[in-house]
Amino acid sequence: MATVQIQKSGGQPWGFRLAGGRDFNVPLQVKKVESGSPAAGVLSAGDSIIGIGNSDARGMTHMQAHQTIRGSGNYLQLTVVKGHGGMDRLSSIKPKGPVKFSPWKAQSAQ
Repeated sequence: MATVQIQKSGGQPWGFRLAGGRDFNVPLQVKKVESGSPAAGVLSAGDSIIGIGNSDARGMTHMQAHQTIRGSGNYLQLTVVKGHGGMDRLSSIKPKGPVKFSPWKAQSAQ
């Protein structure tokens, strides 16, 4: 877990895309970071956002998080967990045994 600060000027965008939220049943995370933006070098795609300013973001909807970020002015403080976001959850759905897949059999049946 890390606390990061991002600063921008005027109407400049933060330069990252937000994904997830309570309404999507997926933790808030950074989907994309634009190179050359204020967020570049600070955030990475896959970082989970668990705090915005002094607010706990883990229970926020996507829109609540978006509005909190927009309302932060020119200085944004985020608490993030660096890494692959929710991608670690995929390991729990991998097959337990061999996967039987043969595209050649599927084609010959047509």
